[in-house]
Amino acid sequence: MSRSVKKLKLKADYSYNFHLIGIISQSKDYTVSWAINKALSIGLKKESDLEVDFKNVEKLTISNFVFENDFRRFTLLNNKVVAQSTLTQKLFVPSLGTFDFLLKIEEFEETSDLEMLFVALRKSEKIDSIVKLDVDKIKEKESFLF
Repeated sequence: MSRSVKKLKLKADYSYNFHLIGIISQSKDYTVSWAINKALSIGLKKESDLEVDFKNVEKLTISNFVFENDFRRFTLLNNKVVAQSTLTQKLFVPSLGTFDFLLKIEEFEETSDLEMLFVALRKSEKIDSIVKLDVDKIKEKESFLF
């Protein structure tokens, strides 16, 4: 007896209400974190690694640093990570492979001095280049919903 299986598709609209900055740097994650702390007068701290399981493929462990105050949450993510199963380098967000790190900025209040943050980051010696990214144009933007 054959049973037919009905497949349902779940459609959900998520809020991508955050800013994203791509960072190119040859420095280690803790050095980039220190440079951002110094440039922005914040206190990014190392958090437990994020583990991302890709459907039946592999598990990635992503180093991350977080700072939160009453106005914003900053999360620095390492985009170039080592896959646990193969011990090879992979990208957390493949479409953003140019960038070594991604800085996610969530605003709790509309303070809009992002341009000042951008200018301060550009002056850092440990950051080679930064680019403000359009979150809506990122194919894997769901990766940032944590």
